[in-house]
Amino acid sequence: MAISTTTTIKPTTLSVSINEQVSVNGVQYGNNTIKGVDNCGKVDQRVMATYSDVYTPFFGWVTRDGKGIGTQSEFAYLRITNTDSLLGVTISFKDGTGTSRFLYLLPGTSYVLFSPDSAIGGDEEVPSVLRKITEVSAKCDKPAVPVKDEVYQVYIEYLAVFKGGYDANDTSNATSQ
Repeated sequence: MAISTTTTIKPTTLSVSINEQVSVNGVQYGNNTIKGVDNCGKVDQRVMATYSDVYTPFFGWVTRDGKGIGTQSEFAYLRITNTDSLLGVTISFKDGTGTSRFLYLLPGTSYVLFSPDSAIGGDEEVPSVLRKITEVSAKCDKPAVPVKDEVYQVYIEYLAVFKGGYDANDTSNATSQ
């Protein structure tokens, strides 16, 4: 008896829409930007805790796939969201030499990275760091009046999308075993 199992992931298009709307003195400003990335087939999404006493790693580049890691050549998109309503989160982008660049996420905000060539805060050295990312980690703030020796926790959500994960030559949806 043959057992049919779906083993093929079909490539899909990542579609991200950013809608800006603001009204100043009755005049409307804004824009709607839609970005698409074809041939995506791998996704890593997670909600996780960050702490006020240590940077918690959650993403990086490697030569093989794994949880919370991806191959740079297949990278399409990364979104990091601070889900807290009170405390901020500092994101560290570390390269293979130990050099880090930092990004601060206010409560309830997100950061989106479409390409390792994107810059953060106008720092011209950052794209070279992002091309060599070995680790992305996060550390949350302490409140304005912290309790002595208390470790605080904030949850972040991240979504990483990669190209690949499918056999471009396979035209079937199932294989028999």
